[in-house]
Amino acid sequence: MQVIELSHHIGGELVAGEALLAQYNPADATDLKVAIPVADAALVAKAVASAEEAFGRFRDQGIEARSDALARVASLINAQSDELARLIARETGKTLGDAKGEVGRAARIFSFFAGEALRIVGERLESTRNGAMVEIEYAPKGVIGQITPWNFPIAIPAWKIAPALAFGNTVVWKPSELSSATGAALMAIIAKAGVMPGAVNMVLGAGETGAAICSHPGVDALSFTGSVATGKKVRMAAAERGVAVQTEMGGVNALLVLKDCDLNSAVETALNGAFLAAGQRCTATSRIIVEEAIADAFVERLSLRISEHRLGDPLDTGTHIGPLASKGQKELISRQSAAMERHPGAQLVFGGSAEALPECFFAPTLFDHAKATDPIAQEEIFGPVAAVFRVADYEAGLAMVNDSRFGLSAGLCTGSLRYSEHFKRYARAGMLMINLPTAGIDYHVPFGGVGASSYGAREQGRAAKAFYTHTRTTYLKA
Repeated sequence: MQVIELSHHIGGELVAGEALLAQYNPADATDLKVAIPVADAALVAKAVASAEEAFGRFRDQGIEARSDALARVASLINAQSDELARLIARETGKTLGDAKGEVGRAARIFSFFAGEALRIVGERLESTRNGAMVEIEYAPKGVIGQITPWNFPIAIPAWKIAPALAFGNTVVWKPSELSSATGAALMAIIAKAGVMPGAVNMVLGAGETGAAICSHPGVDALSFTGSVATGKKVRMAAAERGVAVQTEMGGVNALLVLKDCDLNSAVETALNGAFLAAGQRCTATSRIIVEEAIADAFVERLSLRISEHRLGDPLDTGTHIGPLASKGQKELISRQSAAMERHPGAQLVFGGSAEALPECFFAPTLFDHAKATDPIAQEEIFGPVAAVFRVADYEAGLAMVNDSRFGLSAGLCTGSLRYSEHFKRYARAGMLMINLPTAGIDYHVPFGGVGASSYGAREQGRAAKAFYTHTRTTYLKA
């Protein structure tokens, strides 16, 4: 077994600590152990102090220095793509192909924000007072606390760290305890790329470490991606101190399939959205809403396609679906699936909690004839579990799409321009997918939802400036 012993990274230095947490390869616990120290409040305070001390110097380096550093990070990620992808697959269970795609995405995010660092555009206007001018500029907020999840262990840190640095902020970052080795690998690249020591500080740990970041008075803004329950705590901590906060907390995403769709394409769209990455995507499809006229044929074809997808070692290029990220995740998904199986009405079509699979593997699971009162209709199941809901027509389907406290991503499969345009106007979600899976987003455009899915400014693309800067208005008279 390979053992990776991690350290915190503060002010450009590795800081060792007792390994109180461990993550194992979820596909083979005898292959890899990641030994993780836990940062207490005192160590978090040291990291915040490092970020505070570096802030002025990092900001004043100028936009070209920041741009060049981000470009070097992108280049190093690309140079180490195979190594990073293999580590992600071993640490989190993500398939090797999926992991390689994520690594490439992380590199592109850093490249994108290398460009954005050079495009921090303000405005200059005439004042209403004769002889005076007004300048509007966008200044960095200061120290940004960032807490990232395990399901995209390098891409999500990239889309938080890169814009923070591009706009002149410094960072205190805690990766998930289930993906800390990948986090440490990214941190090493950031340091190697020559990003100023102290501009990015990484502290490891679990909930208590995250709470210490959120409550520290030196943190000027908080960015979090993870569960609804933890996101609420982050928001409350930010509100207590009156600092900016953005939280991304998942969804119960719907795909509406109309009878005028290309059926084979719709099946592939549902398959990709619901089951790839073992369903461990906040944008994954869990509610497949199908017009009754084609529901039987749709379920039959989708079941066949699921059966053709192979579960196995994520390092095997023939594997379609790897394991869940941890035993805890498997236990949770098993309980949620079992609750659906016991619920009256819904019919188990494929998979289910009774499937005897080793380690952290969970079979792709499909229910049919689900109802709005079923657990899967309102609560996120962060695994390869989806249900078909049958509706009479488009209007009933749209009403069901919107019948959720979440609203991250929603999809429509149709050949109708009329329905597409109506869906774009009336579907209640932050991201809308027409004849595309609900999961799968671009890195250069805004990301986020409505309702319980998201809070605060959008992430990614040019929209990131709204969170990582504050607007400053200056009046001038000669």
